[in-house]
Amino acid sequence: MEDRAGSASVLCVLLLCFDGAKRAAQIRRPLSKQLEQEGGAILDAAIIRVDGQGKARVYDPQRTVAGLLTAALTWGVFGALTSGVIGPIGWAVIGAVCGGLFAYYREQPLSGTQLARIGEGMRPDTSAIVVFMKSATDDALLSTTAAYSPTAASLVAISGELSAAAPDGQLPAADTSTSKDTLLNMLLLRQPGQHTVRQTLAKLAPAKAPNPGLPQAEVVLESDARGGLHVHSPNFGVAFSARSSLMSWGALGLALGAIGGFTGGGGILGFLGGGLVAGAFYGAFGMLAGALYGLFVGNVLSARQLKKLDVLVPPDTSLAFLWADGDLTDEAIDRWAPPGSQRMAVRFNATSKGIVLNV
Repeated sequence: MEDRAGSASVLCVLLLCFDGAKRAAQIRRPLSKQLEQEGGAILDAAIIRVDGQGKARVYDPQRTVAGLLTAALTWGVFGALTSGVIGPIGWAVIGAVCGGLFAYYREQPLSGTQLARIGEGMRPDTSAIVVFMKSATDDALLSTTAAYSPTAASLVAISGELSAAAPDGQLPAADTSTSKDTLLNMLLLRQPGQHTVRQTLAKLAPAKAPNPGLPQAEVVLESDARGGLHVHSPNFGVAFSARSSLMSWGALGLALGAIGGFTGGGGILGFLGGGLVAGAFYGAFGMLAGALYGLFVGNVLSARQLKKLDVLVPPDTSLAFLWADGDLTDEAIDRWAPPGSQRMAVRFNATSKGIVLNV
């Protein structure tokens, strides 16, 4: 599977580990700027933070900001429509706080078990940054990170054929653990047909009975017959957020409307009528607000970013990015990856200096 890193690379995954739980977040902006100056096109970046008690947290700073701003806007509009004591400014502030906190704590694809494994594999009071980028100069990328003094630095370059390479310069070079020390796997699965991967995943883990032992999809990229790219986020996108918000906002409106109708002297009829009317209004607004949240926060890749990955998803094919627990074996992959599919795994391995990538 391993080829020499070079100009054929399409997607590069860079992982840097540091002492200090806040260090990775502090260097994110200057690192991203430097990588872009070196010719890299940043697609996404995530921060791994392990506190003094060894508890791990993974978050995306851009998603956190987007969640804050999107919720502030939608909740502010809601306040303007409903008026009341709080008003649009009050609702906007409440929305910003709730949206930012939700994006920080919930908008990440890893399960509690996977976070626990990361916390156990990294030392307390440490951090890491994972950067996904498109670059054709991956041999030089690791050398540009030396100024930030990482305790561990590794990079995997993925080509359009779903082959991968680990260029020279990995740190620590002599401490790359075997698969028994793998904390997490990022899996890429590609199949012919625009919707084939989604159909495969639906058969493996039906929505009514999800299997936590199977790989969990973060995003599916689909290319139509003309090469147009589309993104589908099963657990974070527009449809998921709209359904979730419809339920929560509808329930809130039902409760508030019922209480208001009853206390306003309407008795049982007021209780039922007020609840139904308010529930319908709140639910409709919540569905719209959730759709916007899923569009700007849940989708990890925009249309502009998708164009940078067109080589990974040829016309009339589909590709899924999935996460799986560290004890995943090749035999396990064979059981869920159907014949004729292309797949590869990038492993996050534990070392004494931090996490390193391996293929």
